[in-house]
Amino acid sequence: MKKKCMAALVAAVLLLSLLPLPALAEETRIPIYIGYGDVDYMAEQILAEIPTEGKTPTEQIRAVYDWIILHCERYEWDGVAHFDEEAVMAQMPEYVSAIEQKLARGELLLREEFEPPYTADEATGFFTFSYDSNQYIAQFAYDMMLTRTGNCAHYSALLALLLGHLGFDCRLLGGEFINRNGSTVMHKWNCVLVDGTYYWLDVRIDHSMYESLGKIGYYYFMEPDIEVWSKQHSWEDRAYADWLCANPAEVEARYLAALPADARPPEPPQPQQPDPADPWALRSDWAAPYIDRAAALQLLPASMEHLDLRAGITRQEFASVAMKMYDALGGAPVPPAAADTFADTSAEDVRKASAIGVVQGTGDGLFDPQGTLTREQAMTMMGRAIEAAATGRAGDGSALAASVTPPAEPFADAGSIAAYAKPYVDYLVARGVVSGMDGNLFAPQGTMTREQAVKVAVETVERQQNG
Repeated sequence: MKKKCMAALVAAVLLLSLLPLPALAEETRIPIYIGYGDVDYMAEQILAEIPTEGKTPTEQIRAVYDWIILHCERYEWDGVAHFDEEAVMAQMPEYVSAIEQKLARGELLLREEFEPPYTADEATGFFTFSYDSNQYIAQFAYDMMLTRTGNCAHYSALLALLLGHLGFDCRLLGGEFINRNGSTVMHKWNCVLVDGTYYWLDVRIDHSMYESLGKIGYYYFMEPDIEVWSKQHSWEDRAYADWLCANPAEVEARYLAALPADARPPEPPQPQQPDPADPWALRSDWAAPYIDRAAALQLLPASMEHLDLRAGITRQEFASVAMKMYDALGGAPVPPAAADTFADTSAEDVRKASAIGVVQGTGDGLFDPQGTLTREQAMTMMGRAIEAAATGRAGDGSALAASVTPPAEPFADAGSIAAYAKPYVDYLVARGVVSGMDGNLFAPQGTMTREQAVKVAVETVERQQNG
């Protein structure tokens, strides 16, 4: 079931082959180009529209993922070309010369092919290209960038191309998608290497969910467990997928070894060590004044002492911050809910937050205390704590939202904010407690760190106290 193409290459320019460097830290990650001048040029133009600067690797990948979902369709092409092909080709002599110079300096690399890129049929003159070959990806990504329409192969090829330009090694694999009724359909999807782990993505299926639900969801985004992935994805070549998952360190080592010695990045700095004398030492520079103000307002839970405040905050930790904020806002004393409210935690702050409706479980009597929070979930918990402090119990956020003037310009991704979270997001944004990201995005599915949660709590309490 490989894609058959004539021997002639469809892209204009095939650059010299080098190995990519996908898994370095964000500040040293080197772009990985596909090796076809027109395809790489068009990818650069698209990425100029996508805000990725200053984002974490996952947030960068999500930004590209969202762009594809919002700008591409699976229906028949309407005849509108999003690039002038003649104008693109006119750029090639100068563009390819610049790319060759960057390659020589080690400023960018070309995508490695880990499996045989094609097999040849001498009798027919056809090549059968593998899904993960540069040729296959270049052809399908080119069509997708030009027309913004395509099937799962086009979606997956474009994701692989664009993430490569951000310095991520992204692979394209195929087989069948298993529907809920047990039926199957031929399908393509991706995996991407981040911090030594390959994560699985299926932008085409998430696009179909967006078409059905009217909002972006992340049902098949950054799944680290290949066995979980296999529940709805049947492999054409499981051995290749297993090899990728088992060998990220080997892949990264090969990439580093391929760079010129003078172009290799410096060794990453050693992680900051805890300071026994300062339980809040592991923080970003910008967070220092907020930590001091939070201490004065008694907003810092003991459970977060000596932890890395730059890491993602857990649901249980955030419940503690929310209850500290509730107390600082003058909320009435709260008796905790029963010790067996949740089967997976008996933490008092979680039980108190549950008793007044600030937090809810995840189903089946579980709270998932070590789970991380998205931005919209965090804003919901904060807003519910404000409601509960004022009225004794959290509501649905409508009263809070009605008390403020909504922003004059809504976020570009406002439609992706869950209905339950929107009143709280509107309130906290209008109050100036939280703000959007680059490109007028709120990024509701973005993760929240411990220090970001402390900042939001400080801003909330100070603004509520000051009216």
